[in-house]
Amino acid sequence: MPSQSNADSTLSAPPETRARIHRLVQRLLDRYGVTTPPVPIDEMLRRPVLNLWDTNPEKVSTIIGHGLYRYAPRLAAARLLYRYISDSAGARAAGFDAPWPAARREVKYFARCLLMPDDWIRALSEADRTPDAISGKFQVTPFDALIRLAELGLPVPDGSNVEPD
Repeated sequence: MPSQSNADSTLSAPPETRARIHRLVQRLLDRYGVTTPPVPIDEMLRRPVLNLWDTNPEKVSTIIGHGLYRYAPRLAAARLLYRYISDSAGARAAGFDAPWPAARREVKYFARCLLMPDDWIRALSEADRTPDAISGKFQVTPFDALIRLAELGLPVPDGSNVEPD
């Protein structure tokens, strides 16, 4: 039987930062017209919205993972996108406001929010709200799916231990 877990404040970011990150995620998803998983993070990295941040496709890692780490590069790409946005005065001026400086946990929180938006996770059937099912559908690691469930205060499998970063 799954246990109910509330996200510990050490798992993500302070409430005001989380609110800013959620607004940023929604703006990005709206701008790229993304309405279903998986979020096309590679496309977002390579084709900046309104050319508001600089990217160099030759410097973006496209290493394909395997096994348990199969989708880890997608989370790394989302963290890189956060860095590009936060370094861009043009992006901030256009309302793509990334809190910066940001702690590592805040950048990881952004990656999870972007790749597993709150309303998309909540719209899943209870049977599909497992780390493995979310991993396959959203192309994220099962561990990050588990953390996301905990952040959203949704049931996580018994015996799961979500440690802070």
